[in-house]
Amino acid sequence: MKIYVAIDDSRQLDGGKAGETASLMAKFIEEKQWGQSAIPSRHRLYPHPETGCKKHNTARSFAADIHEQYLAAFIDYACKLVKETGTPDSNAGLVAAIPELMANPDELIDYAYRVKEELVTKEEALGFANKPGLYVFEVNGSGQGIIGALAAAGLRITGNDGQFRGKLQVGTGEDYIASVKEIVDKTYVEQVKNMDFEDIGDAEYVRMGEKVKVVLLDNKYTLMVFPTELEHPKWQTSTTHMLRVF
Repeated sequence: MKIYVAIDDSRQLDGGKAGETASLMAKFIEEKQWGQSAIPSRHRLYPHPETGCKKHNTARSFAADIHEQYLAAFIDYACKLVKETGTPDSNAGLVAAIPELMANPDELIDYAYRVKEELVTKEEALGFANKPGLYVFEVNGSGQGIIGALAAAGLRITGNDGQFRGKLQVGTGEDYIASVKEIVDKTYVEQVKNMDFEDIGDAEYVRMGEKVKVVLLDNKYTLMVFPTELEHPKWQTSTTHMLRVF
């Protein structure tokens, strides 16, 4: 069974981040041998004072293939983890979405893209609470985090939104130049594309920038690049500003 788990929770007792909590959930599934998890992604949402995030508003999600008989136990673990690690005022929300059981997954996806662009109320988010294939939990505080958690789940379902934690490292030294083949062979990157979403061939070369981020595109771990206007290398890893669309 394919599930999409999402959390919106920014304040934790130990100072940790929501991405770490999502990683613990994904790791738990594999340690228990309940299934296989993908890497958690961060999704940018609409920043607004009412969300409690004036500058950066993000939520985390990950996909997993889990044996159906373990779903209830996993959800119980996830709720306890978020509740125990979060501060009382974290207003955390947790969502588990199962597209194959949902009557209309596009409804959640449409909602998710709106949360990236505009302010959405908790009341609207609660409208998803009793729909088949969706498990929605207000874990801490006001539970307002269900707004972002639902959006992150929907965005991850599309396979075309989200950035991954950490900086991609290939080779050593400043401005290291790597072939696309080397990047794919030595890292978890599955494809390299330009900002027009065109494939970059294995024989092409890329200058690795200072802060290299991987994004989710076509349901694959993707490195985005842009032209250098040089003969060699022809490509440079995209800047964080360019990747704000993800």
